[in-house]
Amino acid sequence: MQPSTSISESIQVLHVDDDPDLADLVATFLEREDERLSVEAVSTVADAIDRLDEADIDCVISDYEMPGRNGLEFLEAVRTDRPDLPFVLFTGKGSEEIASEAISAGVTDYLQKEMGVEQYSLLANRVVNAVERTRAEQAEQRQLRAIETAQEGISILDADGEFIYVNDAYADLYGYDRGEMLGAHWTLIYPDQDTESIRETILPTVRSNGFWRGETTGLRADGSTFVEDHRLATTDHGELVCTVLDTTEQRRQKLAIEELHSTARAFIQAETAESVAEIAVGAVRDILGMPANGFHRYDETDDRLVPLTWTDRTEELVGEPPVFESGEGIAWKAFAAGEPLVYDDIATNDTRYNPDTPIRSQLAIPLDDRGVHLIGSPEPAAFDETDVSLAKTVAAHATAALERVERERKLTRQNERLATFTDIVSHDLRNPLNVAIGRLELAQRACDCPHLADVDQALARTETLLDDLHAFARAGTATLDREPLDLATLCRGCWRHVETGAATLVTDSQQVIRADESRLQELLENLFSNAVEHGGDAVTITVGDLEDGFYIADDGTGIEDADRDAVFDYGYSTSQDGTGFGLSIVREIADGHGWDLRVTDSETGGARFEVHNVERSET
Repeated sequence: MQPSTSISESIQVLHVDDDPDLADLVATFLEREDERLSVEAVSTVADAIDRLDEADIDCVISDYEMPGRNGLEFLEAVRTDRPDLPFVLFTGKGSEEIASEAISAGVTDYLQKEMGVEQYSLLANRVVNAVERTRAEQAEQRQLRAIETAQEGISILDADGEFIYVNDAYADLYGYDRGEMLGAHWTLIYPDQDTESIRETILPTVRSNGFWRGETTGLRADGSTFVEDHRLATTDHGELVCTVLDTTEQRRQKLAIEELHSTARAFIQAETAESVAEIAVGAVRDILGMPANGFHRYDETDDRLVPLTWTDRTEELVGEPPVFESGEGIAWKAFAAGEPLVYDDIATNDTRYNPDTPIRSQLAIPLDDRGVHLIGSPEPAAFDETDVSLAKTVAAHATAALERVERERKLTRQNERLATFTDIVSHDLRNPLNVAIGRLELAQRACDCPHLADVDQALARTETLLDDLHAFARAGTATLDREPLDLATLCRGCWRHVETGAATLVTDSQQVIRADESRLQELLENLFSNAVEHGGDAVTITVGDLEDGFYIADDGTGIEDADRDAVFDYGYSTSQDGTGFGLSIVREIADGHGWDLRVTDSETGGARFEVHNVERSET
């Protein structure tokens, strides 16, 4: 009969007996009694000690009288290194004296050999019970060690609501020693105004459901309070297990991050490095609660960190922030390292810029290669992990904004140079072109030369190229003036300015979008002209709405799949008379608005140009 036990794993048993036949018999019966028992037999204590060093043994069964060392001497040797290993003394020599010595030496169980096979059932039961008890105690000890070292505060209350156990984390949360809390009632750690709610609402819920979780306000020994994530559960014995985590910092961090999200929009709209610095300094001061902070920008020309803006509190503490030359101070050290530096007390730091500074705590966060944000406090150890994390978030926004401002500044300069170049080229070429066109007209009147027609065509194409070049440059450089525009109305107006022949326009659009009117007109007119040019005079062009934009489709011949990636490239044209600027201008205008431009097939097999990410007007 298999004993009733919660053990499901195998049990490795070492049997020590100098009678090999008896040892083999014991092994056979034990393994027959319980299939989880696996018994290995040795005949001497020396062999047994060697096996304990080599194998994972769950229980030892040992005879008393054996050559060399007896069972009690073996037990004493085992207890030296393995105080918790189950040890059953199974001996034919029984006496009260031996039993007493065995108990004193720490034997787990004592069983005298009898006649008959019934004793093996009893021995198997004793072994299983001993292993089960030891494993349960070990599991309990592991759990207890886990509780003791847990970061969460854990306590146990008896049926009267008094603490019978608290771990260090729990006692530390409330500012008590563990000994002070043991035996105290739970009302010790909650404000008087909250105890009634706990008694009448929370505790009945725990008794009814066996569990409760929510937020409560903890009361520390010094009278301060904090918000705690509180979990309660009942045990089978009517005890109450409490788990508490201080969420004050998490709540502060969450609220700060939510406020920083609103600051992100201001960073996006900033147009200068000075504006970025002001936003960053204000966010650290007002949202993160760090009043002494300043923003230094890297001056690449002079290789130094120059202060852009700082708070009033900074000036009260250190005066106007200094310029840091290459290698000077903590600011430069953080900038050069590219990693945030946090100091609990810079008074002992030899790299500080001013030996007499009243600043004690220092947080220096680099902004990639664009500068450094300095945050200070006259108090030591003023910044915790949450402070550093939030300050790094502000720095990340500021760095991205500085990068965008710099990129836009370079782009503006490039666009200005491009516009100037285009205007000069257009102006300088148009005058001699007009002269050539006029002289050509006079030559055509004076003589009938067959070559003049080719000259006329070449000059006309040159004039078209100049017009398209100017339009292309303006599409990429012009400042946008967005306003609400009725798309259908604008399309009909553009249609009248395009040579459409017998082509048909269908406007299915019902939306009002925000765009620059003159730029959108150019985009529409170029797409209409492209459709007529490639689809013929009888083509039908349809303008319709998309969920996030609009489309212009025709029923012409369409665009080959292999050509779709190239149609917007400058100079691409399938027409002998085309300049290759038309769809490039369309792309530049779309990019300038922040729109996504795609080309695909229309329902009739023609071309369909889709414009996505278009802002709709609320008016």
